[in-house]
Amino acid sequence: MKNNEKNLRDAMDRRLSFLDERPSCRAAVQYRIAQEEEPIMKKKVSVVFVCAVVLVLLATVGLATGVLQNWLSPRVSAAQLADRALNEKYGITAEMQTFFGREETELADGSVRVTYTGVGTMEYVLGTYTAVVKDGQVQISWSHDGEDTSGGYEAEAWGREQLNRMMTDSLNQKSKDAFIAKATAIAEKHGIFEDNSPSDISDEEAEANYAKREADKTVAMEARKLPEDEMIRIGREFIISNYGLNEEQIARMEQYTNSYQCDPNNWYWMIDGQPCFEVEYLLYTHNNGSVDPADRTEKDGYYKVYINVETGEVEQYEYNSGLAGQG
Repeated sequence: MKNNEKNLRDAMDRRLSFLDERPSCRAAVQYRIAQEEEPIMKKKVSVVFVCAVVLVLLATVGLATGVLQNWLSPRVSAAQLADRALNEKYGITAEMQTFFGREETELADGSVRVTYTGVGTMEYVLGTYTAVVKDGQVQISWSHDGEDTSGGYEAEAWGREQLNRMMTDSLNQKSKDAFIAKATAIAEKHGIFEDNSPSDISDEEAEANYAKREADKTVAMEARKLPEDEMIRIGREFIISNYGLNEEQIARMEQYTNSYQCDPNNWYWMIDGQPCFEVEYLLYTHNNGSVDPADRTEKDGYYKVYINVETGEVEQYEYNSGLAGQG
């Protein structure tokens, strides 16, 4: 009997781990198990066990619903649907999106336009993917639709085939420089070239822009109605659920907290007019305390989530695998 009781306790501990934050509930369930009389133990435990499973399922469903519905702004909900459509139709994964800039725009008819444009010298060869999301439906197209993407980097339109190769080549600087040079040459051939030289801006304009950014951040910080710990929790759970991180990946998540001590509003921003708090997590494979790009595994990189400080909604999210050299 004692062995059975121990096994049962161990099983219950595992299934009731989500109640750790509510010790009174967990203790109540375990107390009832401990008080059962031996002759009716088997029958009573089965009822408690079923109830515990139901609680686990309800808690899991509730968490997923909270993260995927109640905590998302319309723009973020649209971006999630667009991300899925981009992957399903064109095979562009979240990691590949590192080579693109994503932008969401709410339109007058209630729809949201989500665009993915190749960054820097990649803009011409990667083109722009445009998704229009309305009432849960997505229409998505590519500026290079119908063009020939065969031939690797020799093609003038780069799709999934080239992006797969770019992710591998990005781990070697020589290979990375080679495909960037190729993309630049193709862009120049079509009369397009990004000027990366510093913009001609006066010191006064630079100071004014800085002052505006700092003022916006202060406004966001002063509008806060939620504790920072709560917003961090929301951001972390969004990252886990949105990107489907497994237990091993979750264990390696590290919150980035390198804030300037003299800048208390360092993590506050105005995102499309909404006051937000930035939550950033890093996911990297460590080798004897160091991080080597060659050791990276799936879904490694930087994750950022911007939480509305008044409502707790996710207003924007970003994932940078670091492969495009933007880390």
